[in-house]
Amino acid sequence: MKRILAAAALALIALNAAALEKVTLAIPTTVGSQYSDLLFGKELGFFAEEGIDLQLAGFTGGTAVVVPQLANKSVLFGLGESSLLIANVARKTPMPVRFVYNYLASTVYDYAVRTDSPIKSIADLKGKKVGVVSMGAGNIMMTRAQLKEQGLSVPADVTLVPVGSGPAAWKQLQDGKVDALNLWASEDAKMVLSGMQIRRIAHSDQLRPIFSSAMLAHVDTIRDKPQLVAGMGRAMAKSSVACAAAPDKCARAFWRFDPTAKPTADKEAEWVKGTVAVLDANYAAITYALKRNPNWGAFDPAVIDTYVKVLEHGGTIPPGAGVTANDVLTNQFVPDFNKFDPLVVRRKAG
Repeated sequence: MKRILAAAALALIALNAAALEKVTLAIPTTVGSQYSDLLFGKELGFFAEEGIDLQLAGFTGGTAVVVPQLANKSVLFGLGESSLLIANVARKTPMPVRFVYNYLASTVYDYAVRTDSPIKSIADLKGKKVGVVSMGAGNIMMTRAQLKEQGLSVPADVTLVPVGSGPAAWKQLQDGKVDALNLWASEDAKMVLSGMQIRRIAHSDQLRPIFSSAMLAHVDTIRDKPQLVAGMGRAMAKSSVACAAAPDKCARAFWRFDPTAKPTADKEAEWVKGTVAVLDANYAAITYALKRNPNWGAFDPAVIDTYVKVLEHGGTIPPGAGVTANDVLTNQFVPDFNKFDPLVVRRKAG
């Protein structure tokens, strides 16, 4: 009898798995532990509840690589930032994709200097070298705009130096080869955990609300599969809530995705601590937006207006291009994203 029941249970699990739609979410970099929240949400069944078998696929090269994958329908969803879509609309070559869920809903990029540095503000960067991940990074236009707010230009007043990311980039700051690093919050967290003494200089209040990463979908998917779009966003929101409620468990979820990432027992606590710091840094970008609008996944259309001006000032798009928020995003699914009880999600995260 026990064998029959066990076989029936396995058959039911297989049937449920077969009923799920395999959905790929394109990540604009390699899939690292910073995406443990989504993997944790998958483990807890949030995506399966929406009929989704979530698959994460890394595409190095940023938003510029992810968007074509969406445009030709190789994948259903992707993450990215908005400058590419804005630029294409301005050039009268709009892409058939829209942002549908605001994920890292404020900028995660800032400036890090050594604690003994005389640099106290962005204005103090005049005549200095600033390390960036690459000259093609998505935040470069915003960096230029931030400097321009202080009357500084590149390269006349500030030199941008491609340094990549990780320990090799941090060493450039530590050794004084660059005066500041313009990377992202999770990199700052890793630097601190490595023992480096740094001080952070934040973006201005005007530019901080510009989102760093949001979910994109093809306009046909939005039209033809609205329930799928709503389900993806709702599951992502639940994943963020669960990860914040149980960060250690959330961090460990990455090991099931990539078993080779699991450290030896003596290094496990250190690894978890570091990953939690990265997840906390990302979550700060989410909570910043939630304080402005408590609805998960919601976009502030005014942010696009601000970013359009940033890109105009930086020379990426011509002045007066007439790009509006409706050209790049939609808030139509926000009510559906928020149809869940956070308390129930926290209890499930346990």
